[in-house]
Amino acid sequence: MRILALDTSTPTTSCALLDGDHVLREQAIGPPAKAGDVLPAALGDLAPVDAVAVGLGPGSFTGLRVGLAAAKAIAYARRVPIAGASSLQAIALDEPGTVYAATEARKGELFVQRFESGTPAGPVQVVLAADLRLPEGARLVRAAPRAAAVGRLCLPRLRGASYDAAACFALAPDYVQGFPARGG
Repeated sequence: MRILALDTSTPTTSCALLDGDHVLREQAIGPPAKAGDVLPAALGDLAPVDAVAVGLGPGSFTGLRVGLAAAKAIAYARRVPIAGASSLQAIALDEPGTVYAATEARKGELFVQRFESGTPAGPVQVVLAADLRLPEGARLVRAAPRAAAVGRLCLPRLRGASYDAAACFALAPDYVQGFPARGG
């Protein structure tokens, strides 16, 4: 199964083409980046794409909307299944032990979530970077999510799935409840 994966939750746009969990091509551009800058160069012909995976955030309001719109348009046009995954979990996916994955929220704030060996172990929080304190033994991983990790996270839901218009259009970004959406 060939999966087109995309994450636009941060100023670094990442795009990948996977065959199952094997990465065929991956490219990241940014900042600044636009999906139109990374898609053609990273992927080439979309004819062999069997499914689409997209990072759902949390992250930039505008970036999430653009990435999700691009992913939905490709899934709709090709009539292939689509699934979304947490951009923070994509950061923590291959990290052993207790990890706090983080991305920029805005002006000194971070989106942060705790993971145990890649599995979510707490809710997404918005914290001031200066106030962030980690428990002993925990590590902070502050990075841009990789599209290949998003694709690997979505693979179990995409394998054997078929196109579902209602599911495609219902897929929504994670703006983080209680965090006011502003441009970004």
